[in-house]
Amino acid sequence: MGNDRLMGSLRRIGLAVWPGLPRPAGGSADRPADGGARARARSRDRERLVRAEWEALRARLAPAAAEHVAQVGELLADPRLEFTPESEESGVRRDYLLATDAYQAAGKLLDEAADLPDLAAAVVLADRAVELFAAARARHLGQRPHAPRPRCFYNPLHGPAAEPPRDQRGRKGRRVVAREAAAARRPACESCRLALLAGESPDVLPALWTARDDRGRPVTLLVPYYALPRQASIWAGTACGSYDPEASGRVLRGEHRTRPAG
Repeated sequence: MGNDRLMGSLRRIGLAVWPGLPRPAGGSADRPADGGARARARSRDRERLVRAEWEALRARLAPAAAEHVAQVGELLADPRLEFTPESEESGVRRDYLLATDAYQAAGKLLDEAADLPDLAAAVVLADRAVELFAAARARHLGQRPHAPRPRCFYNPLHGPAAEPPRDQRGRKGRRVVAREAAAARRPACESCRLALLAGESPDVLPALWTARDDRGRPVTLLVPYYALPRQASIWAGTACGSYDPEASGRVLRGEHRTRPAG
């Protein structure tokens, strides 16, 4: 299916948020009129740049995600797999139906994606469809299904999280220990884990969000997807559905559309 190649191309899209995203700045009520005008102009310029960056990322991710989902569909329909979904085996049929739901949810997300995390979730659910289909076929053949590995929390498009080294007792120093703790806090791919160990920001998946500055004015920002309020995104705490076994059903019920204003 070329999954490694597709994951490599998704990683090279450049879905990174720069560290230290600027906080929306307001101004005092007694600021001179010309200073206020300049501040508003700068704010509009920043917003145009943010939206242009978001549009560019979306334009690159959308076709890559669509290709990935389409290849998963071809796999599920491949007659050479010698697998009959009408099997009476309960475990086989359950996994096959769950795989079908995950694939349908991935396609629904492609059609209705409002932001980059929706597209990332389409890739995640397409991969879940493959995993569930493989589990169904393994059960059909009397084999034990492989347990899927958790995906990178910081950017689920990076694929499976890396296995952290088991023995790090030889390292010393409070700074190193703190970085190791940060790297172990959430599942991370090798690249993100190494960035955290180096005290750097990982290559996170961004999302578009409208916040309010200290004067109550709307400001559009790119933020890490997991920084979105949980009531605004079903992806924020689940690595775009990676850690939520009910993600497919939630998408098919339309819960991914819930997104209150910032």
